Amino acid sequence: MLSIDPNQLTERENYKFLIGSIIPRPIAFVTSQSKDGVLNGAPFSYFNIVT
Repeated sequence: MLSIDPNQLTERENYKFLIGSIIPRPIAFVTSQSKDGVLNGAPFSYFNIVT
């Protein structure tokens, strides 16, 4: 079994390991509509790290 000690890695190495281990990243296309009926849309990507 592979063991990783975060105390022996740099902050950058820990961050790269963390973001690379959450795959696939959830993505949503969020839309809204103004009072005048104008549609707006934007991609939204967010994830929580729970331990």
